[in-house]
Formats: sequence, C-alpha cells, structure tokens
Amino acid sequence: MKLVHKSGSIKCNSVDPVSYWGCTNAGYGTNGLMTIITNTERKVILPSTGELKAKNGCNKKYFYTINGTNHTSPELAYHDLPNPLLLSRDQELQIWYGQDWIDLSEDNNIGTTCVDVYAWYA
Repeated sequence: MKLVHKSGSIKCNSVDPVSYWGCTNAGYGTNGLMTIITNTERKVILPSTGELKAKNGCNKKYFYTINGTNHTSPELAYHDLPNPLLLSRDQELQIWYGQDWIDLSEDNNIGTTCVDVYAWYA
C-alpha cells in the first residue's frame, strides 16, 4: 500500500515544522512517522504493530520509522509486508494521526492533509 501526499500539512504542535506523515519533535527521532491505517474498529493494519514504538514516558505505541522515508517524503509506502493483507470488498479503512489514534496530546495538533491511496490486489 502506498499513500501519496496531495495537499496540506500537519503539525504536532505550533512550534515544530510542518509534516505530511508525522511529527518533527526530537522525541520521535528525525524520521518519526505517525500515519496509522486501521480498520473501523481502530485495530492497526499498517504498519505492523511490531513496528510501532512508544515515546519515553508513554506506554502506548503510536509512531514508527521506515528506512528512506521522513516526515515530508512525497510518498509513504509500506513494503515487505510479512503476511498477505487480507481485506474484503468494500471494507473501510481509516487513516489516523498517531496522537489522535491513541487520544494523546492531540489538543495542540494542527492541520489537515489529503492523500491518494494506492494498493495492489489479487
């Protein structure tokens, strides 16, 4: 699956630079991504739950890294999935910002983004 940035930007707070996929705050490292894809029950589909990390002092995992991708990369692609991703016809997926997904520090999040979603299916 691949997300391609079309317009807009987000910020995890008013002082950090804009991003398409995450937060530039030092607590998330230089390439911290927070774009989470879930089903309608808010269960993580991508990235795999094993890739999610927690910020120091937080017990909830909600950010991750992908080699070669940073917070302003034009595309966010999920490669090398460990198992086939099984979805049914007309199944709804949701795209979340990590802090919003876990209800943490979302009161100072700013912005909106628009993406195109691409998937290969058989």
